[in-house]
Amino acid sequence: MKIGAVLMFAMLGTQAGLAWANDDDAAALAYYPSVEQVQSDLLATAGDAEPDEIAGRQAGRLMMLHSALAHTASSSGNVSQASRPARQLLGAYSQAYRALEEKMQADPDWRKKCGYLDNLFDTCRRQRFAREKNYFKASPQAAQETAQLYFPPGYQDRFVDLTGVGGSRQRFADYQSERREAGRAERGREFRKKLPLILGGLSLIPLAIGIILFTLARRIGSSLARYEFHNTSAGGVVEFPSFEASQAHERKRLLQRLLGNVGYLILAVGVLGFGLAVGVQISNSQ
Repeated sequence: MKIGAVLMFAMLGTQAGLAWANDDDAAALAYYPSVEQVQSDLLATAGDAEPDEIAGRQAGRLMMLHSALAHTASSSGNVSQASRPARQLLGAYSQAYRALEEKMQADPDWRKKCGYLDNLFDTCRRQRFAREKNYFKASPQAAQETAQLYFPPGYQDRFVDLTGVGGSRQRFADYQSERREAGRAERGREFRKKLPLILGGLSLIPLAIGIILFTLARRIGSSLARYEFHNTSAGGVVEFPSFEASQAHERKRLLQRLLGNVGYLILAVGVLGFGLAVGVQISNSQ
């Protein structure tokens, strides 16, 4: 019976030890400030801040401490599995910041709509409370200040990291980086899927221009050939009524050649683009 009891207590002790993320986190519990100390410290450094701003700072810092402690007091993230001292402190933090929020929300002006002048002169109590709370709850600057105020140097970086989303600023930053990389990869895949259609559509433009230029060149050529057919002497010489007419005929000939050559180049670009679109489509399908 005694052996069974000893084994039971040993197992409970082992589970309690495993509840903490690591030994440093377990030791850091001794440095977490009380609710009264947090409120007193922020009140002492409030200066000429308004009461709603002070309340927001107090609520935000308590929420930051609660979040950091909750992410280390239980390996599973279930606060109910934390050690009794940790649960007591977590409960005190939670009760205190909720009380601050409820006190502010009970104010008759809390639900008053903040107008342009309120925003311009920063007189909206609800917004001031929310701004200070959010800053002291999550900002890296507030986390660094809180760490330096309450924790030993060897634990300060750990505490700052704990105040990030999901209990780790670094893991959240890595997650965001992975999301961005995945997003870029997905956009790349989507672009490659659309690329054949884009290239095919764009290739229609030079194809159309090339065909138009070839058509113009052919019409000019037909006009020149008709004139030469009707105005060629028995000796095979094309006759013109004047020197200016012969010069105009020659300019049309040059224009025909220019349109034909340019049309050929532009048409080649269109064919190349269309072929590239087909190649990309084949590559995507493999």
